[in-house]
Amino acid sequence: MTFLQGNLALVLGVIAFIGAFLTTRLTQDERFKADTIGAVRWLGLFIVLRLNTFWLEETLPDEWHEYPHTAWMLALAFGVARFCVSFALWLRSRFSSRVTAKIHRDVLDFVIYVVIAIPILKTQLKLDVTTMLGTSAVLSLVLGFALQDTLGNLFSGLSLQLESPFEVGDFIRVGEQEGRVVQIAWRSTRIETLLHEAITLPNSLIAKEKVTNYTRGGLPMAIDLEFGASYSAPPNFVKAEVMEALRESPLVLNDPAPWVGVSNFGESSITYKARIFLSDYAAVPHVTDEVMGRLWYRFGRTGIEIPFPQQVVHFRTEAKNKADPDLELLSNHPLFQPFPVEEAVGLSRSALERKFGVGEEIITEGRSGSSFYVVVSGKLSVRVGTPPKEIAVFERGAAFGEMSLLTGEPRTATVVAMEDCTLLELGREVFARHLEAHPERLAQLASMIEERKAGLAAAFMANNAGKAPVPGKALDRLREIFRLRAP
Repeated sequence: MTFLQGNLALVLGVIAFIGAFLTTRLTQDERFKADTIGAVRWLGLFIVLRLNTFWLEETLPDEWHEYPHTAWMLALAFGVARFCVSFALWLRSRFSSRVTAKIHRDVLDFVIYVVIAIPILKTQLKLDVTTMLGTSAVLSLVLGFALQDTLGNLFSGLSLQLESPFEVGDFIRVGEQEGRVVQIAWRSTRIETLLHEAITLPNSLIAKEKVTNYTRGGLPMAIDLEFGASYSAPPNFVKAEVMEALRESPLVLNDPAPWVGVSNFGESSITYKARIFLSDYAAVPHVTDEVMGRLWYRFGRTGIEIPFPQQVVHFRTEAKNKADPDLELLSNHPLFQPFPVEEAVGLSRSALERKFGVGEEIITEGRSGSSFYVVVSGKLSVRVGTPPKEIAVFERGAAFGEMSLLTGEPRTATVVAMEDCTLLELGREVFARHLEAHPERLAQLASMIEERKAGLAAAFMANNAGKAPVPGKALDRLREIFRLRAP
């Protein structure tokens, strides 16, 4: 204790205060900064008491002179200890991803303070702390009864930390409450819900409830989505379509891979379950909305019915698969110029109406295809290359896909829905029936294809957007695709 009473302690205390203060100003770690502020306060109190010791000794009675000495000794020792503990925890965080909980830091500070205070109080004030603790059993009993709820929360908090069922940053569910853990304190644990509500849960309540940790260890977490499809749709076909929708969702992880299977044969439908993996539980509402929306659009396009319950008797008329006012969009397209008006209208009436949702791909660059599309409503983005580069935006009346329809060549671009849209789709089999009856149309179609390829090549060059279509023997390719012999 002789060292603490000398002027050297004052010098070192001032140096420690300046070092701790500069640390709070320079560090970018908010937790380290908050811990170091406690050391700055203790060391600042030490300097104030130490510099006023002589004045206090002159104004206080002789028997009280030891109290100022004891006060600044404790302040100096506590400040240095707090700074050392804060620095040690900061070093630990640099080499470990685990965050030290506040309750751990508080317990460590308390133990160190007690270990420091006992010898100082014993030498300066002649207090035997161990004897005082032993003779205060009655007082402890009274305080225990008065603070039993608070102490229950305290020991429950310590128990939770020893078992470590969750950490700060984990997404948990306790009883009816769920949210992300933002603080674990002595008395309670605070979580933040998806609605950004802060809920404080007593530790004693958490110790009694079932705790579900959705994000333990930072591993991907899984959720199950259930939906029904008609008995008329083959299960393997339904599962393939669902997997394709899941692969297109940017929020669903590919590793671990999603899984789709039959869950149950219900009264009115086959129940399917899709298990998907996410990186963050907070994204569950967004993923559920996006995946279910994609399934609705995809099921509508592929003819997979989501049936009504059989207990409900209802009468309905199937919606028309095409809208007559929109057929002019098809019949007026250059693709139909080789055909007489009546024949072009007949071809148009074979078109099917397809609906796509935001973000869905209608066609994909490099893939084969046998459909031709005309935009009825909505906007679509035309993209090429990797990474994708937008070269055009399609709106009502725009058409695409005729090259793959007529020549069998891979798609030259990717077309993505920018908003909910409706398209008219015309398949290759429709043209095959007409061209078989009128093979003379082939030459005119071949001429139209060559002009179309030349226009696409110019657009690609203007946008510097990858490999452009190369003109070729369109007539021979048409005969090969539609299996028609040369006259």
